Amino acid sequence: MSSKRLLFRLGLFYLTLIGFFGHLLPRWLMFRMAVLVGIFYWAVMKKDREMVRRNLGQILDNPLEIDKTTRRTFIHYAKYLVDYTRMDLLRENNFFRLVSGFQGKEHIDRALAQGKGAIILTAHLGNWEMGGVFLRLMGYSLTVITAPDVAARLHEYRIRLRQEQKIKVITLNDTLASSLAVLQALKGNELVALLGDRELLGKGIPVEIFSQRVFFPVGPALLVRLSEAVLIPTFVLMNEDDKYLCRAEPPLSIQRTGNRDEDLAVNAQRIANVMEKFIRSYPDQWFTFYDYFSRHRAL
Repeated sequence: MSSKRLLFRLGLFYLTLIGFFGHLLPRWLMFRMAVLVGIFYWAVMKKDREMVRRNLGQILDNPLEIDKTTRRTFIHYAKYLVDYTRMDLLRENNFFRLVSGFQGKEHIDRALAQGKGAIILTAHLGNWEMGGVFLRLMGYSLTVITAPDVAARLHEYRIRLRQEQKIKVITLNDTLASSLAVLQALKGNELVALLGDRELLGKGIPVEIFSQRVFFPVGPALLVRLSEAVLIPTFVLMNEDDKYLCRAEPPLSIQRTGNRDEDLAVNAQRIANVMEKFIRSYPDQWFTFYDYFSRHRAL
């Protein structure tokens, strides 16, 4: 068995274990345990710790602050996993206990009032999975675009958690069917959510972020070009009181000159700019445990 396959099996086992105890124990107790787990993971996983520290070195200047932020990143991620595996416990009458506010909800409502759907753009920042649940529990029809996972069982686990909250899932691939399904959801005046900070399919577009030239996924910029839907950057971030703040930005200004390549480049850079803004504000909630700037570097 390859080390990568073993790693994914252990990951699935770990998620199942957290979910088991998370359904028996209260959230506050699970979070206290998560702090200990996060610190332990930070202490013993030297390679992952170095990867996070290297990424943060592109964002922060003070070495002492980089070290502290690295440690907090592991703690926040442990808390993220607790809520992620407990998504099925959320209902309309209790999810507001986890939310301190929803800033910018009017941008989403205004977009849907136009009848052309809206694209919710987010990143591996805060708790993007909980954001989908929150939107669904507030009555929005939501479709999530996801990339296929390396481990099939882990991919199925993630899809099942979303579908239990009546979130529709489209697995993105190279077939025309997946693209048509996305456009059909927008035509039905639904919200379509996708992550936009990691290029995973080998079809990236170069942008500048944190003074580094990297490849971003072309999907978000291409999707707004193919549809008439607006693109709303939206992030779900954890406060110090362990509640979530949902923030929807005003729709991103989109360039549509008719020059395909130029429009994609300009719009992708505008997406990168808003990503940089939020990651810089919440660097300890950007969950990227690999050498991001080297893997996605654009020459």
